[in-house]
Amino acid sequence: MRLKSIRILRYLCIVCVLCSLSSCSFIKTIYQNAPEIVAWWLDDYFDFTANQQAILKPALTRVHQWHRSQQLAGDIATLTTIQLALSEDRVSAAEVCAHIDTIKSRLNHLQAAFTPVISELAPLISDKQLAYLKQKLNKRAEKWKSEWWQETPTEQIEARLDKTVDFAEKVYGHLSAGQRELIKQKLTANPTKPSIIYTEILRRNQDIFQIITALRSNELTPSKKQVMIEAGFARLQASPNLEYQTHADQITQRTCELVSELHASTSAIQKKHATTWIADLSNQLLSL
Repeated sequence: MRLKSIRILRYLCIVCVLCSLSSCSFIKTIYQNAPEIVAWWLDDYFDFTANQQAILKPALTRVHQWHRSQQLAGDIATLTTIQLALSEDRVSAAEVCAHIDTIKSRLNHLQAAFTPVISELAPLISDKQLAYLKQKLNKRAEKWKSEWWQETPTEQIEARLDKTVDFAEKVYGHLSAGQRELIKQKLTANPTKPSIIYTEILRRNQDIFQIITALRSNELTPSKKQVMIEAGFARLQASPNLEYQTHADQITQRTCELVSELHASTSAIQKKHATTWIADLSNQLLSL
């Protein structure tokens, strides 16, 4: 499982959303082949055996079928609500945060659908695969560090600015120099703390490793396994690392404020670009 077990499934959900948001023409292909794509993705972290793959793929197909029948319509409705918000002249920070909370809630429901997959597969993981998982998680942590923890605050701001502008232009089209400066000023005034985030990444990695190790015990009942997995997901949503959680909540609030101010600065043409972009996403999902 790609960020393995607990964290893996959260990133899996997020990446599925981001893939569709960033490349409308591929939504249908990605969605229709989601079980195979996810199985390939997760295999990179465990190097599954043929027997494990034989269990994993049908389990992922069941999750896919559940999403199509139970959650896809709600996802489309969420996009429609966001489209209406983007058509307005102004969107308050509170409204932005409310939309983010809705998306998080839907992702949490998707996470929960993976609980049986984890419960069924984790007991079959070997010591060798656990060691392989640990190596992959460490490598991913170092990759994050190289991308987001630059040597100076200025370099950190520049890295965040590039990624933020890139995404904003997917939504609104070309940004003016003034809008780019607005983003830079907001990021500079509200810097992230990479050391705190990196500590949380390491905590989550350890949590994943401990959960999978515990799930391999033959003494655990299915209900206890479910509780353990759900508790792991809960720690993703509200970290026991209070320093990190406080920082994460602050960053979310500042992001909502940034989106609100950026939207207020957009022209009618940019707002049209944004609503058309969302409408295209909705139409792609409707075609599924």
